[in-house]
Amino acid sequence: MKKDKEKALNLLKQKINGEIKITYQEIANKTGYERKQINRFLKEIEKKDIDSLLIHGLSNKPSNNSAPLKEIEFIKNFKEKYPIITISQFRDIYHEDVIFNSKMANEVKEYNLKVRSESFFQQLYKKEGWKSPIKHKCFKGKKENHPLRDPSPRRGILIIVDGTPHDWFGNGKKFSLHMAIDDATGEILAGWFMPTECMLGYCHMFKILFEKHGLPISIYSDRTTILWDPKDGELTQVGRMLDELGIELIYANTPQAKGKVEKMNFTIQNRLLNDIIRFKIKSYNDLNIWFNEYYINYINKKFAYQPKEEDSEFVPLDDTDLSKIFCIKNERTILNGNMISIKNEYYIPIDNNGNDYVFYKGTKVEVWQDVFLPERVRICKNNKIYNTRHINGHRIDPVKREQKRINNQKELEQVLRERDERLKARANKVSSS
Repeated sequence: MKKDKEKALNLLKQKINGEIKITYQEIANKTGYERKQINRFLKEIEKKDIDSLLIHGLSNKPSNNSAPLKEIEFIKNFKEKYPIITISQFRDIYHEDVIFNSKMANEVKEYNLKVRSESFFQQLYKKEGWKSPIKHKCFKGKKENHPLRDPSPRRGILIIVDGTPHDWFGNGKKFSLHMAIDDATGEILAGWFMPTECMLGYCHMFKILFEKHGLPISIYSDRTTILWDPKDGELTQVGRMLDELGIELIYANTPQAKGKVEKMNFTIQNRLLNDIIRFKIKSYNDLNIWFNEYYINYINKKFAYQPKEEDSEFVPLDDTDLSKIFCIKNERTILNGNMISIKNEYYIPIDNNGNDYVFYKGTKVEVWQDVFLPERVRICKNNKIYNTRHINGHRIDPVKREQKRINNQKELEQVLRERDERLKARANKVSSS
């Protein structure tokens, strides 16, 4: 139904004067307005008489605060850089990059640009047919109430983590953002982008979190197999890292159980793509640095809130050596030649002087492979740590691997023939040199 302000005001006038018996909801229904808009008319009536409201409301004269055409054209041209953007973010960017940007002072003066309200941009979106990626629901009648869990009283009590895939650069390739949020404030603490949700992504994110803020009491996550083993409930490598730091790991059964981080994921997905364009971020390597050094603070100023209590539960790292934590740790046996094996790569333990340190064959040792530098392998035995040196070229013969996939004698003969040719070519190369 088309809105009829004249009819609404006349019905209100008659109701106030006692000429008709009608409810405010009926007036809304008859005139195409919602009930809250009728309430707004009533508040205006308290300040002005109905006749003057009728004259002013139907004069079709533009408001003194309406935007001139050249300002509208400037905003339309500015909007072309952000074809898919929410009303709220577009307003933020317009004010930050234009109105409050000293480099744009001449344009602000030339086009008479002003700070504009949310409703101004809502009307402009509607008039120009611009689409917002977020659809706001209009609730009518009674709403079902869902009681919310109270946030933690202090920072560092509960940190919510999650990995969310998204096409952040708009090029059709999704990367997962591993992100940590403080339950007490809703602030983002750290984030890291990787092609998939993975152990390395969480380790990068946790390392930034611990070095920047300290160690929290507990981590809250979904039951990703990176943090939880579904077979027997044992700790994964990442779970073991957190356990060694004294951090409790709590699991959510559903995405709704960690709604705070899901909501922030939604906010980041809607905002970050446009901010990547705005700040000219070109790669995921640049994005990881910029996200943690700048963007987190930028977003937190807009959406984070103060905790109930000022004290923090984060524990400073002090002399904690994270290089001893962020490792893949497994048990290995010392082999012939005083070596240990990791994925067909062989390593020999060495002492602090770089000399070979000899273990008895068959000795059980704990092997530490650095998460961030996989080529760095250490051995731990009786609380002592030994570095290792890699043995170049000590790998399984590629022909042996091929034999595992051979189906018949003919294929085997072909593989052996190719091997002999390679060996002959290698011998000729050595003799010629």
